[in-house]
This record gives sequence, structure tokens and C-alpha cells, in this order.
Amino acid sequence: RVGYDVTRPIQYLWNIGDRYGSEISFDMEVAPNTFPVFETGWEAQKINSDYMHYRSSGSYSRLGVDYNFLVAEHKNDKDILFMGIRYGFTLAKQQVESFTSTSYWEQSGGRFPSQNFNAHWAEIVLGTRIEVLKNVFFGWSIRGKIEISHKDFDMPPVYFIPGYGKAENGFNFDFSYSVLYNLPVDVLKVFKKGE
Repeated sequence: RVGYDVTRPIQYLWNIGDRYGSEISFDMEVAPNTFPVFETGWEAQKINSDYMHYRSSGSYSRLGVDYNFLVAEHKNDKDILFMGIRYGFTLAKQQVESFTSTSYWEQSGGRFPSQNFNAHWAEIVLGTRIEVLKNVFFGWSIRGKIEISHKDFDMPPVYFIPGYGKAENGFNFDFSYSVLYNLPVDVLKVFKKGE
């Protein structure tokens, strides 16, 4: 299956700041009820306030596997209810275009140049894929994201990690809704014929 996460471009509706992005996914059943998964995307967040103009953006990828708990009623039944794990990483940059700081005596300000950073995290995923038309699926997932590490700076600290969320949180919760297409080709049989 090839999927597109329709919630990534409109995250600003439920997240603080102007957060948006794009993500595609690929999964394939290589053994009964076992689906290796690759997800990749790009995400950005901008925060514009009276005190700061901040932006962070970058690409991210996740590798993992899903296990289907549904029992198929017939061989063409491709609906799944799954639990999975992921390893995620990102290469990103942030920039504080301007900031102001007010003390009792004075007001000061400045900017920080673009800073490159990376981050790593793990995820636990629960979700479903339901066939609504021939080879067309709708699916949702909920995710618990656990930070492993990220490069940080003295000033300013990393605030937003693409693909993960707020950097200061050791655990982030997320959800997604995707539209997927099941390629009508048995890829494993194609590979075996080529051997």
C-alpha cells in the first residue's frame, strides 16, 4: 500500500503555532499479518508573536513494522487492525529571526542564525486500514512518541522537532488519518520470478 496522511497539512487547527507538513507511507505484507512500514515526510512550524519570530523545518523518516490482529474472512480481505513500532529520525534546522526581551531597566533584542540539528525517537502505533473501494483504503492511527535524543544548543534551545513535536517533551501524542491505495501487484511473486 501507498498512503498519504491528510492531517499533516492542517495540523495548525489543533497545534499551537503555524504547523504544517506532508507525509507519505509504504507498507507491504511479507509474512502472514506482518507489515514492514516506511514513512517519510517534511514538517515545519512557525511562531510569530510580539516577542519572537521562530521557525523550524526539516525532513524526517520512520522505519518499523505493524502486526495485524484481524482474522481475514477470505483471502481477498485486506482490512487490518494493527499495532506497530517505529524508529524515527530527522535532519532539521531552526532559526530565531527576531526576539525581544524586556527587563525592569530596558528592552533588548536580537536574532539567532540558522542552526542545523538532528533527533531520534521511538513510537508505539495503534491503527486500522479499511477498504472502502476496490484497493482504496481509509485508515487512522494514534501514536505515542518517546524521545531518544536530539542535538541541542545553549541559545536558543531546540523547540520543535519535525516528525516528533515539542522537543522539551520526553513523550508526545499524535494521531493521523490517511488515504491509501493497494497496488494490485503481488510484489513478492514478481521478485521470486526474477530470481
